[in-house]
Amino acid sequence: MKKTIFLLFSLLTASGAVLAQQTIVTYTPDGVKTYDTTELPGEVLDTTRFVVSYRMHYQQRPENEHPMEDLLLLEVGSRRTKFYSYKTWQTDSLVRVMPPEQIMANLGSFHSGVRDELFRDQTTGRLTHTDQIGMDHLLYSEPLPAIDWELTEGERSILGYACRRARCTFRGRSYEAWYAPEIAVSAGPWKFGGLPGLILAIRDDSGVLDLEASGVEQRIEPIRMTERNYMKTNRRKYLELKQRAMTDPVGYLTGNSNVRMTIKSEDGTPIAPGELVRGYNPIELE
Repeated sequence: MKKTIFLLFSLLTASGAVLAQQTIVTYTPDGVKTYDTTELPGEVLDTTRFVVSYRMHYQQRPENEHPMEDLLLLEVGSRRTKFYSYKTWQTDSLVRVMPPEQIMANLGSFHSGVRDELFRDQTTGRLTHTDQIGMDHLLYSEPLPAIDWELTEGERSILGYACRRARCTFRGRSYEAWYAPEIAVSAGPWKFGGLPGLILAIRDDSGVLDLEASGVEQRIEPIRMTERNYMKTNRRKYLELKQRAMTDPVGYLTGNSNVRMTIKSEDGTPIAPGELVRGYNPIELE
């Protein structure tokens, strides 16, 4: 099937705001994404000690020949960490400085990554997960996952760091991880942590998710969390909504808002929403 793109502009005015905030809503076969044309305020949570970049291969769509690729950043502070997509941050920043007509004329240039952001708070022992599903921004909090790691034989070098091997089963998937005891931080990408050193690589046995560090940089900058009118939920409900939105994005969007849309292929032929139902490999299976 040819790629399809749906685009609309909606004006959202915050209470007391002088200028209206314009939100761009796009649809591609990978789902619905929105971009704010003005930067939103954020809360400073901590200050980074260093930042780790991870190359991600994620077979998000089982029917796709190649996995989704993204570049993700782990900001590590004294008390908190933040994990998010650099590609999404870069695209959001570009949208804010481009006139809307240029954005419409260059839709093919916008290739954001995952919208998830994960914040670990070692002081409170909580993990906060935010995500954008359709036009909604969701947030839930849970205790830092207690992962039952098995330290196993094996060594390898990643970015010059001597790493040791560990295995675990976590929420329906089995993983192999490589951690660096030299970097004495019990953290890692996504929700992974709890090892005696920073996790620099992790891969599930089925090959759906593969993360490996591509750089470690000492950096001092604020760790921020964007202030939004988040829809508060819990992990179970979030996973259900994510499943619906990823397998039937048009049905989810039209069923959870007043938006009505007509999807057409590049030659103008109408496409029924049912034709856009797709497969989805969630990271968490339970």
